[in-house]
Order: sequence, then structure tokens, then C-alpha cells
Amino acid sequence: MTVVPEEGPTARARLRGTLGWLWMAVGPFLGLLLISALFAWLTRDLGTFLTVLNWRTIAVQTVIVGTAALGMTVIMIAGGIDLSVGSTVALVTVVTARFANGFSLLGVSVPGSLPLGLIAGLLVGGACGLLNGALITRLGVVPFIITLGGLKMYRGLAKWLSDSTLVYVAERPWWLERVLLAEPKPSWLQVAPGVWMLLGLSLFVALVLRHGLLGRYMYAVGSNEATARLCGIDVGRVKLAVYGLAGLAFGTAGLMQFAYLNGTGDPTTADGLELQVIAAVVIGGGSLNGGEGTILGTLIGCLIMSVLANGCVLAGVPNATQDVIIGAIIVGAVALDRLRRLGK
Repeated sequence: MTVVPEEGPTARARLRGTLGWLWMAVGPFLGLLLISALFAWLTRDLGTFLTVLNWRTIAVQTVIVGTAALGMTVIMIAGGIDLSVGSTVALVTVVTARFANGFSLLGVSVPGSLPLGLIAGLLVGGACGLLNGALITRLGVVPFIITLGGLKMYRGLAKWLSDSTLVYVAERPWWLERVLLAEPKPSWLQVAPGVWMLLGLSLFVALVLRHGLLGRYMYAVGSNEATARLCGIDVGRVKLAVYGLAGLAFGTAGLMQFAYLNGTGDPTTADGLELQVIAAVVIGGGSLNGGEGTILGTLIGCLIMSVLANGCVLAGVPNATQDVIIGAIIVGAVALDRLRRLGK
């Protein structure tokens, strides 16, 4: 008996799946090349866009958004969303500054310590993420509503702790301002320490997603939550872990923002950061429906956002036009993801 190789819908589905994977992997990189080429042409008379110094600046501008985007990537892979990113970052800067200066609480005096402030800020970021995850899993409310409430709550808490004013750290170490500042030397390797930290964190998260058990659970929950439950996966614990880890990433982004502000707690900083982060993940191939996304794609999406901002400034493009361009790119990325899903 002759076995006929399976063709038809299965073969076409495999082809569509392969093409979809290639687009998710290569599409953002091609977009980055095209946008870079466009701004190189628009600024050809100035000759400043393709310089080593400018690309090191772009790399530094990517650190805060990129660090927060690592957390958003794992959340979106698991089928969630978090709108409280910017407020969490602001709260972390204020908490860090408060602990660095020292304060009194209920008659107990806490001496000022910058290392203690950095640890406290990171833990606050993780606590915000855990609170979001706990409310989502326990109340059964969609993440959009819970994190929208967190957006207002964490921002309000930051304003309350700072009396709605900037909190300056009295004694700032010399290395703080250099976290996101490199020496002006014409070398690709001479980049800010924050850039290396982002690359290290990205590698760690990528390994967790690729080889870790939690990473496989994230993709399973994001792809089909009901099926994941039937397979014995504790969806509630996975979501709680995902939001907790993402909160630590947001807390790290808050510490980067604290360093960028040269040791200042600002309750109004990072306003709208959540939109930039979500846009970077979507542009990088992540899906709002969950179950898809890569760290490399997210980093490329963050670079695209930074290149757009940097290139528009050098080319003299108005801010309003820049917002229209970014919005159009986001809509285009979501539309392509939708078309790719319909083709499966």
C-alpha cells in the first residue's frame, strides 16, 4: 500500500506558519533598516545621523523603554497588558530618593542610604507588579481595568510621598550620572553602563522564555488559557509570577530613570511611557492577543522608536508629525499581526 504524502490545507498551513515566523523575526529588522536609511537620507547634508556618537546616544535613549519593555513582553506573551508602567517608574524614583535621603515614619527614623534606596525602589516595582497580578487572578477582572486603576493609584502614591514636588538626593555618588552617560570617544565599545545592563537583562529573559519551564507556561497561557488549564497548568500562579517579574523589570527601569534624572525622584516623570513600551513590543512582533513575542523583536521595536525620535529631531520634523508617524506604524504593525493570524 502506497502512502501518499499529505498535501493541501496542512501543507499550506505549514507554509503560512513559516512565512509568519519569518515575518515576525525579520520584519522588525527590515523596518529598522528602512527607517534608518530614510533618516540618513533626510539628514545627508548634516551628516550627523550615521555617526558613532549619535548611535551611542540612540542606544542610551533605548535603555529605559527597553528595560520596561522586557517586562511588558512577558506580560503580553501570557495574554495580559499593563498600563501602570509609567506610574510605577515614577513611584520607584520617588521611593528611591526618599530612602536615599532618610525619613521618619511613625516615630521611627530611617537613616539615608542610597544602596537601601535602590533596593527599596526595585522591591516597590516588584510589589506593584505582584499587586496587579493578584487582583487580576483573584478578582477575575481583565488586566486592562486593573492596571488602568494601578496607573492612577501608583501615580497618586508617588505624588503623596513627594508632596507633589521633586525629591532631590542630597549626596549623589559620582557614578550615578554615568550610568546612562558614556565618555565622548569615537568607539562602539565605549557605551553607557546602562546599555550593557539592558543587554544582560535581555539575554537573561530570553533564556527564561526559550529554555525555562515558566517561559513555556507563558506561551501556553497566552495562546489558549482554557487549554492550558486542561493541561494542568496553574494559570493563576503563572500570571502572578509573570506580573511579579514584570514589576521587577519596571522597577529596574525606574532605577534607570532615577539615574537619568541624576538622583531625583519625580512624581510626574515617565508620563505616557506605557504607550511607548506597548508600541515597542507590538512593532517588534508581539501580539495583543497573547502567545507571541520575542526579546530580540522587542529590542528592535525599542530601537525603531528611538531612531524615530532621534531622526525626527535631527531632520527637523515637528513633534505632531512624529506622533502621527508612530501612531501609523503601531496601527500598521497590529494590522499585519491580524492579517497573519487570519491566514493561519
